[in-house]
Amino acid sequence: GPATGVGAYVWGGEAVGNYWGERYFLDRVLENYNGSVYLIQGMQDWNVDPHMAVPTINILKQHGIDAKGLFGQWDHDYPDRPDYHFDRSAEGRGREAYPQMTRFDWMQDLLEWFDYYLKGIGDKPGQWIEIQSNHGEWRIEDFYPPQGMETLAFDLGGELSNIGGTTTILPDASTGPVYETAPFEEGIWIAGLPRLHVDVRTTTIGGQIYALMEDCDEAGVCIQIGHAIMDLRYHEGGTEEQAWIPLLQTINAKMEFFTIDAYIAANHSIRLSLYSTGDDYMPASTSSIVMVQEGPGSTLQLDIIDAAEKLWFEPPACTHSFCLDWLNQTVDST
Repeated sequence: GPATGVGAYVWGGEAVGNYWGERYFLDRVLENYNGSVYLIQGMQDWNVDPHMAVPTINILKQHGIDAKGLFGQWDHDYPDRPDYHFDRSAEGRGREAYPQMTRFDWMQDLLEWFDYYLKGIGDKPGQWIEIQSNHGEWRIEDFYPPQGMETLAFDLGGELSNIGGTTTILPDASTGPVYETAPFEEGIWIAGLPRLHVDVRTTTIGGQIYALMEDCDEAGVCIQIGHAIMDLRYHEGGTEEQAWIPLLQTINAKMEFFTIDAYIAANHSIRLSLYSTGDDYMPASTSSIVMVQEGPGSTLQLDIIDAAEKLWFEPPACTHSFCLDWLNQTVDST
């Protein structure tokens, strides 16, 4: 196990064996499983990342497996732990959704799920996904990412103006271009898996891009709403390593953000910062200078929902002392 991880970091894949392949079982689930799946996922989880549940929940449903999802803005926690939710959240990391993220009703849902599927007791549970936005609102979706969304595209250097840094990403975790949209005339609701497709050239066969997306208000105060990271040896996506001619050949890095469900208010802007790494990610083992090419080949793509068409709901309120203390503080501060 540990040796495989080190080897994958150094070589970008498995030099020997099939460690990862043996532990990928979704295809076997789809072929053989005759049961149900209730997926509980923290949208701020850095241990079991949201990409483990999204778009897996849709794949299960499309293969006829009874599946339900409860996706809240907590970290690597149970949905009913308000003290953990508070301690492990921060600005731009789930705090804006507290205490609405705490779901004391989830155990009752789980009991009804087990009663029906294991004992044949009660009515069949609903097969929907309960998803919470980064500001705390809950709604129902049949699929997640939702179906039939509108896509907004912003090209780097165009609708996304360069407001700082050059177009060169250095392997120092702090040097790279920063882009920002114009303020939105009306609010937008981002849902699912945003994409960043960016044309680049590198000085070697390697390199890495970390993309940070933020919501910035009129005063220029920003909070994180999501991130993406890519080893450029896999710039086409998938598990097959690619090669190119450094300095001479342009490649298009097809990056996908970890799941985002975020509301961007009117008069706010989206900021996109590109670096070689960020958060607790390691620098690339194949560090390289990366040169971004602005224009129509480099776009940020956001899928948005029409909030008026959605079913919103308020779960039972959290009355734990942590929740009440935080609510009292926020009321006093306003």
